[in-house]
Amino acid sequence: MDVRLARPEDAPVLGKLHVEAMATGKALSAAPGSYAATLERLHRDAIDDPARIVLVTEQDGEVVAMAHLAPSRASNATHRAEVQRVAVAARARRLGVGRRLMEAVEATARERGLTLLWLTTHDGSEACAFYEALGYTRLGAMPNYSRRPDGELWPGAFYFKELTA
Repeated sequence: MDVRLARPEDAPVLGKLHVEAMATGKALSAAPGSYAATLERLHRDAIDDPARIVLVTEQDGEVVAMAHLAPSRASNATHRAEVQRVAVAARARRLGVGRRLMEAVEATARERGLTLLWLTTHDGSEACAFYEALGYTRLGAMPNYSRRPDGELWPGAFYFKELTA
């Protein structure tokens, strides 16, 4: 299992992975009804953005997971970044892929001088337990934060993690 920076040619696979995640109830910041071509473009733009970091996990030469790291653009917050669009293909879940990917996200953040990560996920989802097991601290939940792929407004759970050397 290898984690690496995403390349432009990964965008179609990331679009399909995003569609798969949406089919299981994970929006990953996409609007309900988004299609693979739209999501492919979203990931291609992220890969091409020098301010963002997109990581993928390969297993047997196939991309099976992704995560985006969006450093803050605020001049007084250059130490923090938002973790976004974390997804693991259904066939690769419960094999340690997500944990390995998040370890790489944190290592990459440290390498770039980032010391505070934060993220949101749908409250009450299995992702909450996943992030808590990785040492993320829950700040709370905001009602009607975002729409799930079925269009229903759902509360968002907010998490953070301070990185140590």
